[in-house]
Amino acid sequence: MSLKSGLKKQMSKQALGWIVGVFVLFPLFLLLYNKITVRKNDGKKYFNDYFSKIKPFILSVPSNENDNLPNVEANYDSYRKGASPIGFKGLMGDIQTVTFYDVGFKKFFIIYLLDVDYQKYANMRTNLRKKKLFAYLNQDDLNNTLYGTKAKPIPVFNFRGVNEPIRITSESEGSVNGYETLEPNDSQYKHNVLTYLTYIMPKEEFKQRFEGGK
Repeated sequence: MSLKSGLKKQMSKQALGWIVGVFVLFPLFLLLYNKITVRKNDGKKYFNDYFSKIKPFILSVPSNENDNLPNVEANYDSYRKGASPIGFKGLMGDIQTVTFYDVGFKKFFIIYLLDVDYQKYANMRTNLRKKKLFAYLNQDDLNNTLYGTKAKPIPVFNFRGVNEPIRITSESEGSVNGYETLEPNDSQYKHNVLTYLTYIMPKEEFKQRFEGGK
């Protein structure tokens, strides 16, 4: 065997090893890594059942001016979706929430806005104060005595203003007559629900609720 043909054979083996590593072994490792490190429920499987029980209820968001009521609270967090093959960086999703106490139901509620433009919703707490909302929430959550406390508020996935739309003044491309709505569209509404079920609802609670504790 000549030196030239030997080098070609060696290079072919190296190329084959590189192809197997990149296109076979690395994706398998990434899949295993995500399965171990990412807390994920089978939200898609039970989405229709959970979504079918979501109904609108009228809620009142208080102001922060009444010392006898808990303050309206806004928070920003993230959830882990997996790892990216590019640079092996973690893929994160964004969680924006507004938590408030409704005097009519005597319960705490939490509005979830998942993977939305942070700047657009940065002042959500202020924009919602003193507003009446058609709030879309799951009836089983509302009737569950474990929900509604400050530690475990009832999730709200969509909202509409009762007396007027919830909107902000804006000159952006998507604005209409100088206003931009803050009310989630249908796609964002469903994304909020599916993402909540898949990544945010505690795993043990998800199993107990949908899978009989299995």
